[in-house]
Amino acid sequence: MQVWLNGRLVDEAAAMVSVYDRGFLFGDGIYELIRFVGCAPGSASRRFGIAMDLHVARLARSLKLARIEGFDANELPRICSTLLDANGLDDAAVYLQITRGAGPSRAHIPQGPLVPTVFAAATVCEPLERFREPAVVNAVTLEDQRWKLCQIKTISLMGNILALLEADGRGATEAILHRDGWVGEGAYTNVLAAFGHTLVTPPVDDDPPILHGVTRADAIRLATGVGLKVEVRPMRLDELRTADEILITSSRRFVSAIGNLDGSLVGEGTAGPAARSLFRALRDECLHRAGFRVDRTAPQPA
Repeated sequence: MQVWLNGRLVDEAAAMVSVYDRGFLFGDGIYELIRFVGCAPGSASRRFGIAMDLHVARLARSLKLARIEGFDANELPRICSTLLDANGLDDAAVYLQITRGAGPSRAHIPQGPLVPTVFAAATVCEPLERFREPAVVNAVTLEDQRWKLCQIKTISLMGNILALLEADGRGATEAILHRDGWVGEGAYTNVLAAFGHTLVTPPVDDDPPILHGVTRADAIRLATGVGLKVEVRPMRLDELRTADEILITSSRRFVSAIGNLDGSLVGEGTAGPAARSLFRALRDECLHRAGFRVDRTAPQPA
């Protein structure tokens, strides 16, 4: 497998970075992950990155807030295309990581202007035409003990990892994080709750802010088309527990349903009408853009 490292393609076995790289020493870096979809035979394009413009914007935001200089976020599409071409991949995800770079020694304050380390790797994803139903997962709720700058997509994910380890020990695959009883986000997803035909999701720029989820933004945009009203507002944990459905969004899985929260069923413990409708809308939009035939008879929320 070929990876991208500092401006060129390298065999993954030969890819190396300095032991003084600040990403390795301090977790001083940011990342982005983009889901790509292979297009139908005869289409003008071979593949496309879902919501690439939003990913570029989020990468630029993370770079600015992290004060990492020397990389242009607009390079993201070119790097992804080069990497996927080199590996012959279409249905794939590209992980891009940018650290502040390597200094002459370990020092908390960067020693002089540094050249950022840019790394990207691709992994195979299931083709969308075989991607038919939202996943149903279990989740737990935990107090959010991470730092407050959650709008930076940082590689410093120890807080998220600890939350996921706690969730795993309790038979769950996601942790919904809250601060003083106010719902924020999942350890690796954004959170939405369905109350009848209304979706509620916490604001991204509240205090503290949460990650500007790309799939969350697309779900909000498409919600009215499947009969759902959206309210972007603060939500208490107690209110979340009364939801008819709890949904989580991510680039890899679009929309998943929480079937069990803290040991209690959510609804009937399956993907409800809001989760199914939003999943279908996101998937069908991608299939249409990829040149595949789309069944427009998707069910509306009951």
